[in-house]
Amino acid sequence: MATLKPPTNTHRSSSSGPPKAPVKVDSTATIADNVVFQGPYPVTIGAGTVIHPRAKFYTYEGPIIVGDGCIISEKAVIGSQPPPSSRSSSPLPTRDGEPTPKESTTRISYFVTIGPSSTIEPGVHIHSSATIEALATIRRGVDIGSHAKVCSSCEITGRVQEWFVVWGSGPGMRRKRTRGAKPLSPAVLDAARIAQTPLPAPAPAGKVIEDARLMVLQKEREILGRMLVSVKKK
Repeated sequence: MATLKPPTNTHRSSSSGPPKAPVKVDSTATIADNVVFQGPYPVTIGAGTVIHPRAKFYTYEGPIIVGDGCIISEKAVIGSQPPPSSRSSSPLPTRDGEPTPKESTTRISYFVTIGPSSTIEPGVHIHSSATIEALATIRRGVDIGSHAKVCSSCEITGRVQEWFVVWGSGPGMRRKRTRGAKPLSPAVLDAARIAQTPLPAPAPAGKVIEDARLMVLQKEREILGRMLVSVKKK
């Protein structure tokens, strides 16, 4: 079993195989020792984020940015591997410091949960407090709104709006938004201001359940922190 431990700011995967992506990690993040980081572009991981064993980050097409308080579950894949013939150890060229059109940044905002064995392809933007359940696939360039939920085994090819739930597969896929929108809480407004992100749509009546879910995620991070302290003492 892999051991979760606080990473250094230059944490890299211990697995062999070129190239190893440069990784900038906040000191309060927790990363399993067998997480894979590959590709020429950098990976940035925010405060309090937990990355479980055998997760994979591939930056062959652009940087990956993971915000604060996220949970990346076991065997989740962020990015994609290139064909064997096109792998390179150097990043794509830039013009005056600006990325070329071929570069595709993948962004995962704060308090996002990525389920086990799910796949997030390059260029995806997952907004704050969204949930991607196990075995789901988010295709290239898709935008997932804040507090949205993509249920297990769904394949998403188009935008999912804020507070929407997507379930089913193929022609039977369904989307639903909870009715009865309420004003945004001060906490959400402050978080969006600090993170300099657009404000999400007004919260629906299911906000109480959503707040409870976020509290459970916080408890999970706290328990992992206490486990790490116990390991150090031993």
